Amino acid sequence: MLRFLFLGIILMSSFNSFSQKNVNDYKYVLIPQKFDFLKENDAYQLNSLTKFLFNKHGYKAFIQGENIPEDLAKDGCKALKANLVKGSGLFITKVAIRLTDCGNNVVFTSSEGASREKEFKKGYHEAIRKAFKDVQALNYVYNGGREQQLESNNIASKDIGAKPKVSKVEEKNTISTTVAVEQSKTEISSKEIPADKPQSVKTLRYLLNEDAFEFKKEEYGYELLKGDKDKAALVGKIYVLKRSNTYLVKAGDLSGAGHFDSYGNFILERVNPITNKLISDIFARQ
Repeated sequence: MLRFLFLGIILMSSFNSFSQKNVNDYKYVLIPQKFDFLKENDAYQLNSLTKFLFNKHGYKAFIQGENIPEDLAKDGCKALKANLVKGSGLFITKVAIRLTDCGNNVVFTSSEGASREKEFKKGYHEAIRKAFKDVQALNYVYNGGREQQLESNNIASKDIGAKPKVSKVEEKNTISTTVAVEQSKTEISSKEIPADKPQSVKTLRYLLNEDAFEFKKEEYGYELLKGDKDKAALVGKIYVLKRSNTYLVKAGDLSGAGHFDSYGNFILERVNPITNKLISDIFARQ
């Protein structure tokens, strides 16, 4: 009996540390004006209560529609989206708290808080406060994870596009060799391989926010796949438009317009689903 109890404690500790690590990567929490199972904005003041409890436990929480910090307006992925999940039960109110990222991936779900209060407002408030005990147990402290991701992506993008430094001696030797080769071979026009298009390969690999993506060549453009090689899953399609080096991306939250830069990176311009503002993502060529 003691062995099972000890094992259960270890599993719970592991779960909490894993959730904590993920939640700490996000700087803000965004709460909708209306929860899905209710008809009105801030019905029974549940949205206001949820915001209050998140702020109480060290988070920076906002209800959608409120004024938000400038860095969040530029990058909605710095926030977790909070929602209440209503459980079923006869003569009992059950509510769990769920946190998802900007890609709708579930980062954390609390256990259900329950109340037998007959009055709706009191019942929901009691259930939410009980569910928040799991949120409190995470001991949230923002670790700057999102800024670190963006910095790493910027460095990776610069490294990919950076040209290697060449000494004067190497440069002179290279020029001499190039002249000799060009004299013995037919000149190749630089127009044959435009700088703003990737080389003709069947699959291109990219990195966005530490997630691996693949562009698989098709007649209409590319298939957009997320994941590493054999585990890659189709998330959308990229269509070639008539205008040179212009593409239409249809891939859920990653839908928008894009183009390849001179280093082979793919620049995607899309509307942030949280802030409804135009943002740019850089798929860094690997």
